[in-house]
Amino acid sequence: MDVVAKALAPGDFVPREAKLAVVEAFGAEAVVAYRRDARECARRAAAGMPALTRPDVLDLLMALPVGEPVPVDSLSERERRVLKSLPKGAVVRRAGTITRQALRLVRIDMVFVPGRSWEAAMEKAERFTPFSARTALADGVLRRKDDAVLRADFYGIGLFAVRGDAVDVVVPPRPANGDEVTDVLAAEPCDVEGERHQGVGAFDPVRLAHHCIERRS
Repeated sequence: MDVVAKALAPGDFVPREAKLAVVEAFGAEAVVAYRRDARECARRAAAGMPALTRPDVLDLLMALPVGEPVPVDSLSERERRVLKSLPKGAVVRRAGTITRQALRLVRIDMVFVPGRSWEAAMEKAERFTPFSARTALADGVLRRKDDAVLRADFYGIGLFAVRGDAVDVVVPPRPANGDEVTDVLAAEPCDVEGERHQGVGAFDPVRLAHHCIERRS
């Protein structure tokens, strides 16, 4: 994680306010640059809202627009059953409608994945493609550098060469944008503070697919 921190001048590749956490997901150890929504954390705490961990509850919330009333009658029978399980603070029920209040808690801006070679680092980084912008951290001098640059550029993966305390930005990562940023709705990320978090809800490989909320959120 120190290597990544040294490579990131404020605001260069991720937002200035982003924090770093070490996680293990998809069979790889990675450093995640993320931002926490302090206001949403405070809102949930004030409402006494528990962590959202049930996939069916998450699926329903992700299907609802934020702040817009949706008639309960428009929901499927299954969705209406799940509706009964929503914790307080997740939605507002009024006059036959529900309005989603729960917002994302964590936004993942970039995933940095190390490897002994650029091939290994890039192969692991590609596993995170559906969820975030990503950067491969290759250990040592790059072999077949031209091939490495071409592949990184083709797949839109950043490539850093790490030699001791020195970090060479070979291919800058594509900035996270509306199509690449993962928004995490659930779990309990409010206590994440740049430590090692194996299986943390904000980046659990099984739950992640359920936790990515629609971009309009």
